[in-house]
Amino acid sequence: MPGDNAATATAADDGVMDDLVARLWLRQGDRLFVGGLAGVGLLLLAFYWGRLSAWGTAPIEIEHLPQAEYQYEIDINRATWVEWAQFNGIGETLAKRIVEERQTGGIFETVDDLLRVRGLGQRRIEEMRPYLRVEWARAPQRSAEPSEREPSDDDPEETSPAPASVP
Repeated sequence: MPGDNAATATAADDGVMDDLVARLWLRQGDRLFVGGLAGVGLLLLAFYWGRLSAWGTAPIEIEHLPQAEYQYEIDINRATWVEWAQFNGIGETLAKRIVEERQTGGIFETVDDLLRVRGLGQRRIEEMRPYLRVEWARAPQRSAEPSEREPSDDDPEETSPAPASVP
């Protein structure tokens, strides 16, 4: 009879389920709790994935943003050899030569004074000109008036008195 097969199959399925429950030591309430916990976990995981993928937000059009320009400008009378070496075509040796010329030959009054440096030509200076500035071009002028003269080491008026010795 066909009904007997269905009843037998249901009884067999119940036997397999009872066997599985017995192996996992889960009662009906435990199965509901674990199932609910798994459902909440999947729901939270889907929410987290949605947040990570920026679902529902407008994309940023990066290709339409303006390009930022690299702005590098140095004062030719304060720059170290490391700053000079940042320019294309100026290596460590030439950068050190520029700093040495500034120390031995005096400050550069204008950008064109860089022509004093052996190895720097007019073309290279013109390429760098937009990135160079001169701030220390003029040293303070000293007045020739005697009231504004600089104190010297052997001038007795300008030396501080020695502290009195305690007997």
